[in-house]
Amino acid sequence: MIIPLLLLFPITNAYFEQKLTRNVYQYQQFKINEKVTAIAPKKCPSDLLNYTHSDTYVSQICFNKNVFYNVEVILGDNVTRNNTFQLALDLTSPWTWYKQKDCISCKKINPLEYEIDDECKRNSKNNNCFNEQFNKSFNAAKWNDIKVHGQIYSQNSLIQGTFQTDTIQMLAYNSSSKMTISQYIAYEWGNSTPPSLVSITGLQMLQVQYINNELPILADGVIGFGFGYTETDDEKTKSDADFVEKLVQEKTKLNLTKQLFALYTYESAVNFSEMVVQVGGIDEKYIRKQKSNGTWIDRLEKSGYYWMVEINKIELKNSEGRDIINTELPIKKAFFTLNSQFIELPYDMMKVLTQNLQQFHSNTACDLVDSDMYILYCKNLPKSIQADYILTFTFGNNQISINNSNHLYRECNSSSEDNRIWDCLFNIKFSQSEYVILGEPFMKNHYIVFENAPGNNTRKIGVFQAATHMYYPDNPNQYEWPLFNAILFIFIFGLISVCSITFLKSLCKDIFRSFKYRKAQNPEDQQSLRISKDIDYVDYSTQEEVQSQIKNIEMSDQRKIEEWNKQQDQFKFGEQFTNSLESNSL
Repeated sequence: MIIPLLLLFPITNAYFEQKLTRNVYQYQQFKINEKVTAIAPKKCPSDLLNYTHSDTYVSQICFNKNVFYNVEVILGDNVTRNNTFQLALDLTSPWTWYKQKDCISCKKINPLEYEIDDECKRNSKNNNCFNEQFNKSFNAAKWNDIKVHGQIYSQNSLIQGTFQTDTIQMLAYNSSSKMTISQYIAYEWGNSTPPSLVSITGLQMLQVQYINNELPILADGVIGFGFGYTETDDEKTKSDADFVEKLVQEKTKLNLTKQLFALYTYESAVNFSEMVVQVGGIDEKYIRKQKSNGTWIDRLEKSGYYWMVEINKIELKNSEGRDIINTELPIKKAFFTLNSQFIELPYDMMKVLTQNLQQFHSNTACDLVDSDMYILYCKNLPKSIQADYILTFTFGNNQISINNSNHLYRECNSSSEDNRIWDCLFNIKFSQSEYVILGEPFMKNHYIVFENAPGNNTRKIGVFQAATHMYYPDNPNQYEWPLFNAILFIFIFGLISVCSITFLKSLCKDIFRSFKYRKAQNPEDQQSLRISKDIDYVDYSTQEEVQSQIKNIEMSDQRKIEEWNKQQDQFKFGEQFTNSLESNSL
C-alpha cells in the first residue's frame, strides 16, 4: 500500500517561506505636458554598464529603485521588538546590509574612496539614513573586529560600510496561521509551545555607515538575493555573503536540499494569497493550471551577480494579432528586479512604440513625457482597446507574455463624457542602460523560480503563469489533482478491501469444511467430502449426527434415481404403444 500512496501523493521538496510586504515610492506628479520623445536622454555611464564585482566593491546598472519587498527578521540573539527589522529583497545585490546606529547621509562619498572627510562626518543634520517608518539600526556584537570595507555604487546611490558577522533569525511563515515575527513576539504563549526560529550565524553582512541615495530607501536594509556564484576570478564574491546558500545549509531544522528561491508577488483585490518568497523549493499552488509546464531560461554567463538572460525580441500586439512593435534589440540582455515599478526599454524602441500607437489609432497622441522619467503617455486612447494589448518577450525559442493588461497601465482617466476615450500613463519607461529591465509588471504576472546549483552548473530561471486566486475555480489545479488522487485512492483501497474480504471468507469456509470433515473421522471417503461441500454448515457435534445427515442425503439421491427410472419406463411404454398402433393400421 505504501508504493501506491507515494505514486498518488508525490512528496514535494521542502521549502522555507517568508511573507513579503510591498513598500512603494509614490511619485507625486508626472510632468505629462513635458514631451521629450525627440530629446535623446542621458545614458548610463560605461563603467556602470560593466557591473564591476569584487570582494569589497560592487557597481550597479543604472535604474531607480522605487519599490521594496520586505521580509521581517531579527538581527542578533535577543528576540525583542527592538531587534525586528524590515529588510528588502534585492535581486541586484550580492550582499546583505543594514544601517548602523550612527549612520549618516553624505553627498561627498566617492566610489572606491573609503575615507570620509571631517566635513561630511560633522554634517549629520540632513540625515536620510532613517525615516519615520524605517528608523531601525543595529551594531554587530560578534566578530566586529573585522574592519573590511565594502561599497555598493550606482548612478543614483552609494552605500558604504564594513563587513560584520552576526546572527539573523527568521520565523518560518505559515500561510495558514499567517503569523509574522512581530506577532510571534507579541503573542502570549502560556503553556503552548511556540514555533522555533531559524538562525543563520555565519553570514557576512555590510554594516552601513554612510548613505548617499537619491530616493528614500523604504526598508531598514537589504537581503542580497543576487547571483552569489561567479564564473571568473575577476568576479569573486565574498565566500560567506550568499544568503540563499547559508539558509540552505541550515539543515538541522529546515532540511533544504536545493539552492533555489521562488517569488510570488501577484496582487489584486480578490486575491487572498500572500506575496511570498520561498527558499529551497517551490509550491505549485502559486502556478496557474494552464501554464503548469512553464518556461526555463538559462542565465547568461559572465553577468556578474545579476539574474540576467538573453532576450531576442519584444512584441506588442493587439487582439487581432497586429504588431504595434516587433523589434530586435540593440543589446540582447534583460535582467529581473523587484525594485522597479516599470518595464524599462531602450530609447529607440520607446520612440518606435509611440509612433506606431499613433498610426494604429488616428486620434491618439502618444509621447514620452517627463524629462526625469521618459515614461509612455497616450491621449485619446479608445477604452475598448485598452485590454487588447499583449506585451510578449522572446527568450531564445521561448515566448513569455504579460497577459494581464492592467499591469501595463499605471493610471487612466476618462477624457470624454461617454467614458469611451481615455488618457493613459503606461508602466513602460526608458531604460538608461539600454538593457531591458523586467520590473513589477513582469514579476507580478508570473511565479518565478531562480535556481543556482554550482556543483552541477545549473543556473536557470523558471517562469510560470501566476495563479490569480488561491481558490476554485480560477486555480483548479490546486484542488482537482488532490481530489482525483483521493477518489482514486478510495476506489483502489475499496477494491482491495472487497477482494481481501472475499478471499478471507472463502478461506474460512474451506478451513471450516476441513475441520468438520476431520471431526467426522472419515478422511478417506471422498464422496463424503463432496457431500460436505453441499451442507449448509449446521453445527453437528457428534459423529452419529454427521453420518445420519449423509445417509439422508444418500436416500434422497436414491429416490431421485428411482423417479428417473420410472420416467424412463413410461417413455418406453408410450413408444411400444405407438408402434403397436401403427402395425394394426397397416
